[in-house]
Amino acid sequence: RSQTLRRVALDGEYDLSRKEEVASLFARLVPDGPAVVDMSNVTYIDSTFLHQLALLHFRFKDFPVTLVNVSANVKRILAIVKFDRLFRFADESAHLRAD
Repeated sequence: RSQTLRRVALDGEYDLSRKEEVASLFARLVPDGPAVVDMSNVTYIDSTFLHQLALLHFRFKDFPVTLVNVSANVKRILAIVKFDRLFRFADESAHLRAD
């Protein structure tokens, strides 16, 4: 049985050096339903990562993208650039699924 990929887990620091990796991960997500980006282990993001998130938002324009387990520091950066208006935020304890 083939399952559509609409969830990705990220790990570590995301800056210019990982641009292609992030672009590739996000490109594998199929925009035919809600998506989840697990940011449990993300420790740093820069403008390159923000740009990739923005592109993901526009690809999923008809469906919500939820960022789960975002650290306080990363969430603060996302709020500064108003990405809290583009994405949903949730804790994994909410048993969130992209289905």
